[in-house]
Amino acid sequence: MSAPLVTAIVAVYNEKRHIAECLESLRRQTYAPLEVIVTDDGSTDGTAAIVARIPEVRLLRRPHQGKAPAVNAAAREARGEILLFLDGDLVYEPGYLAALVAPITAEQEIGTAHATEFVANPENRWARCLQDHAGLPPDRRLAFTSQEIAEGSIVFRAIRRADFLRVGGFDDTGYLDDQTLFPKLGRRARFVPEAVCHHYNPERLREVFAAGVWGAHSILLLHGPRALLHYLPPLSLARALRSGQLARSADRIMYEVVSECGIFWGLLVRTIQRTGRRRG
Repeated sequence: MSAPLVTAIVAVYNEKRHIAECLESLRRQTYAPLEVIVTDDGSTDGTAAIVARIPEVRLLRRPHQGKAPAVNAAAREARGEILLFLDGDLVYEPGYLAALVAPITAEQEIGTAHATEFVANPENRWARCLQDHAGLPPDRRLAFTSQEIAEGSIVFRAIRRADFLRVGGFDDTGYLDDQTLFPKLGRRARFVPEAVCHHYNPERLREVFAAGVWGAHSILLLHGPRALLHYLPPLSLARALRSGQLARSADRIMYEVVSECGIFWGLLVRTIQRTGRRRG
């Protein structure tokens, strides 16, 4: 029997720096047949133009609405029996897709997720700050215990298209949108340690700020507008100074300030937008 068609969905927003390398790593995958769809979520940095020059890739252009709507739109257009949800700032080892798909095609699991993710740019000062802030080693983005591996993942990286569409795809919850399949499916994905990838952490302060703005969506949904009080700039500065003092790092202070300013700005803009919609 021939292997089922797999569709790799790469939702991107301003990923000009890394998208070509990401797509080249997908071209080198050992699994076939493979369809690659890039959904450009209203990028302003020329990402879509880079993708458009690659004939093997389907490009969907959308206004900037967030990752979950972009992925859901691509899923409806996909021809594959199995969907993979990938990021434009990751680079994938050649056996990545084959490892994730195998438990699904064998009907052993409803979905899978990778458990081995290295930092692609550990030499970058801001990439190191993110790792330190998260309590992770400089070169590993994921650090699971054997018990956590056995329990499975609440994040799905691969799933049958029929199951994804049946539960309505991802919910638009910002940074945590990839965790919204788990409660609807009632099952965890299997961790696949053999699926290996490399993640580019933010390399510039503008990227640190943008990551904070994106994360604000989830924070607002979880805590409401009162979260603005927690991220007031004077309080953020005080926290950053404490963190920097403990880490003995001026870079850490700058990273924390910029990240939390991004969160504050994202919270402020979304709160104003929410208030305007209610009044309208």
